[in-house]
Amino acid sequence: RVIYIKSLSKIFLPGLRIGTVVLPALMMNNFLRYKFSSDFNSSALSQGALEIYLKSGMFNSHLKKVKEVYQTKMQILQEACELFLPANTSFSKPNSGFYLSIGLPENVKAKQVVHMLNEQQIYVDDASRMFLAEYKKENLVRLCISQVNESQIKLGVERLAHCIALIDSRKKHIAPNNFLLI
Repeated sequence: RVIYIKSLSKIFLPGLRIGTVVLPALMMNNFLRYKFSSDFNSSALSQGALEIYLKSGMFNSHLKKVKEVYQTKMQILQEACELFLPANTSFSKPNSGFYLSIGLPENVKAKQVVHMLNEQQIYVDDASRMFLAEYKKENLVRLCISQVNESQIKLGVERLAHCIALIDSRKKHIAPNNFLLI
């Protein structure tokens, strides 16, 4: 009942669009039939080059370097989050990968943060689209370090923290009207 699909796009030539799939035996024949019909558009040259690349061991060497780069960037990102983010925020601490999520204060919406930072050419992702409607989180942003230079990470988090604090303080000063008409 499980179909496992893996893409090599994020660690090896995104434009190549080559991946792998592990299927239950029951589904194999149907999959191969559909795959065969779609292979008329696949590049045999690209697939052959990938096979040589994998068998030669060059991919393993590349993968090791990529992991080191992402681990360094993630460490810088987590340290910057510890240093700059307001106390009423939280953040994930992934051991691998290149995404980190930041939980914003209750009264700060991710869309506000995204908009304000986009105006400064700082791009973060509103993570609400990552959840089903009934589990939607409107105060969660997602940071990606894959295309960011190490030297920009701390500055970006510092600006993010300033943005969060600014929106949070504005919301606290605009309290609902609590007065009684007599």
